[in-house]
Amino acid sequence: LSQDTVLGRLGANLTLRCWDEGPGNATVSWRAEERGRSQRLPTGNALPLHRLRHEDAGTYTCFVGSRRLRSLRLLVQEPPETPRVSCYRRSHDHDVLCEWPLRAKPSPGTRAMLWV
Repeated sequence: LSQDTVLGRLGANLTLRCWDEGPGNATVSWRAEERGRSQRLPTGNALPLHRLRHEDAGTYTCFVGSRRLRSLRLLVQEPPETPRVSCYRRSHDHDVLCEWPLRAKPSPGTRAMLWV
């Protein structure tokens, strides 16, 4: 991941920061870009996001006046879980089949890996 990519967990609180150190008297504004739509957000160097949802994922850009300072890409992920995997083979001449139950519908970026 690039240093301008931020990972947030579904349901968690997160604060995006425009800069670590900068002039304290500058008015920082934020814009969120999601699926081609732009949304103006509260001002300030820190942008608090509460109870993250999948819909919060997108690009957040901070400005001073009309000057773009930084863009951050927010990815919202579900916390990892360890599945209960069961594997079996119908007979010696069949492949091994592994499966696991889902607790909920997987999010769009969900991946599964099986190491044998």
